[in-house]
Amino acid sequence: MSIREQLVALAKVGRMDASTQELDKELKDIPREVDSLRESVGLLEGLLAQERAQLEQAQNLRTQHESLMKEAQDGISRAKSKAAKAKNAREADAVERELEMTRRSLKEREAERDKLTAAIESVQKSLANHETEFANLKELLQQKDAEAQVRIAELTVAREKSLEGREKFSALVPKDVLARYDALRARKGSAVAEVRAGICQGCRMSVRPMQFIVIQREEGIERCAQCQRYLYLGSWLAEDEALLEAGENQPSDLDDEA
Repeated sequence: MSIREQLVALAKVGRMDASTQELDKELKDIPREVDSLRESVGLLEGLLAQERAQLEQAQNLRTQHESLMKEAQDGISRAKSKAAKAKNAREADAVERELEMTRRSLKEREAERDKLTAAIESVQKSLANHETEFANLKELLQQKDAEAQVRIAELTVAREKSLEGREKFSALVPKDVLARYDALRARKGSAVAEVRAGICQGCRMSVRPMQFIVIQREEGIERCAQCQRYLYLGSWLAEDEALLEAGENQPSDLDDEA
């Protein structure tokens, strides 16, 4: 197989790969967007779990304070009963001190209960808002995930269509050239470029005169000294495609010549 045929095949592979760049980018971006939304749902779900735990803890603590308040109220009733039965001033003073301490304890418990009640109401309000937000976000995730699956299927079909015939053309390219092509494409996004008027169309730099002569004479496979892309003449590709349209040349013919 001639140098020209190899480079034409490589150029066609390069053009096919270039046609899928946007498709490949979208195929990578779509799962990232869905995963980002899924992560947000997970974070919000974790926040809801924390708030529910805080609410339960506060409610349990308030129940404990209310139980202690009931005990304090019962203590006040008992102290009053004892005060009515006091036999002397000493007993009366002792009962009064007990009564005062119990009243102070009850007042503190009531203050703590009121704080807990306010905290519970605040957490309940926040929880309600976050539950609504979570439900909406989860619904959005399901919608976006379904849309993503449909779009990925469409992109996959379009990509496969764009790459029809790639294997046949890549088989016409020397394996070492194709390996370097793949490595360069992974770094730069493209690995083959047309030479037009002595200028590499990949980096817009002048091709060395001797390289240009080698390319024109079809004597070797050259790479741009600046960007390292494989170089070919655009006229070759145009002529080859004209022959393909006329039915005078097929990739299978090139296989027979190899």
